[in-house]
Order: sequence, then C-alpha cells, then structure tokens
Amino acid sequence: MIANTLQSTSNEQLQTALHAYPKLLSIARRITGSMTLAEDVVQEVLLQLVSKPLKQDIAAPGPYVMRMVRNLATDHMRRLRYERGLFVEEEVGGNTSAYGSPEEHLHEAEAYKAFRCTVEAMPARTRKFYEEHYFKDVPQNIIAKEAGVSCALVCGLLREAHSRCLAAISLEADQDYAAGRAHSPRRTPRTPEMRA
Repeated sequence: MIANTLQSTSNEQLQTALHAYPKLLSIARRITGSMTLAEDVVQEVLLQLVSKPLKQDIAAPGPYVMRMVRNLATDHMRRLRYERGLFVEEEVGGNTSAYGSPEEHLHEAEAYKAFRCTVEAMPARTRKFYEEHYFKDVPQNIIAKEAGVSCALVCGLLREAHSRCLAAISLEADQDYAAGRAHSPRRTPRTPEMRA
C-alpha cells in the first residue's frame, strides 16, 4: 500500500515536471547559456524525481521543481568556473599569437554572423530599440518616451530580442562544438542517450 502511494506520488510529480519541461529548459538555458547544458540539468532533475520523489508535504511541486532546476544549473556553472580556473592552457610551441588561433577567429566570426542575422531579422521598431539600448546606451525609459510607448513594452521587446540573439550565438557555438567533435579523430562515436 505504501509502495503504491509512493509510486503514484512519484508519477504525479514526474508528470508535473514533464508538463513544465519547456519552462524548466528555458530556466536552465538562461543560467547556463547553452542548450546542451540546460538539457543535462533538466534531465538530472527528472532523474532525481524518479529516484527520490519529493515529500508529500510540498504544497506546490511545480515551483519547487523549478527551484531545483535553478539551483542545479547555478551549481553546475559555479563548478564549471571553478574547474576552468584550475587548469591553465599551455602554449603549444613558440608560434602562438596573442590574437588567438585561426579556429577561434572563425568561431567568433560565425557567432557574429549569427548575431547580425538575428538583429537584421528583427522588426524595424524592435531593431531600433535594441540598437539604441545596447549599442548607444540609451536608457529604456528615454526610448519609450521618444517612441510614445510604455516602458514595459520596450523592456519586453528588448528582453525578447536579446534572448533571441543569445540563443543564436549559443546555437552557433553548440554547432561548432558538435562539428569539432565530429571531426576529431581521437574520439570514439557514442550511442545517443535517451532523454526523459
């Protein structure tokens, strides 16, 4: 009887989490800046819900699971920053340039191209607001006053536009990473993992 109650509670919590999956993924991506890392964080939270269900006294499991995703994503980024600080890349040979490698320049150019295409695809008003705010440092309230719209509208348009730009850059970086892994001769191909 107790095992059946725990199983049904676990299933309900998992269904709640799966229903909120896009939102959980969005929260994790906002913190990690990478769709791949965000999927890993959300999958880990889902696995935690399967292995150890939440206590029954939690009134709102949806917000609780969102908090779990935020905390895990934040912890992951802290750990990643810490690990990156431990290791210093060695210079290979004496011909390294202070300006970076050609591959780095290529990745930066492709990321800039993705960013530029995203900005050019924005509606004219949104692009104008975005360029004024991010390139000319014009405050949002001044942009709103000059355009004759509310500050909330300007803020919402800027947030959406900035999220699209970051997503385009992140997608480009993820594709570069995937392409680099596909061309790396030392790596062995892995079977795709199942996602929850």
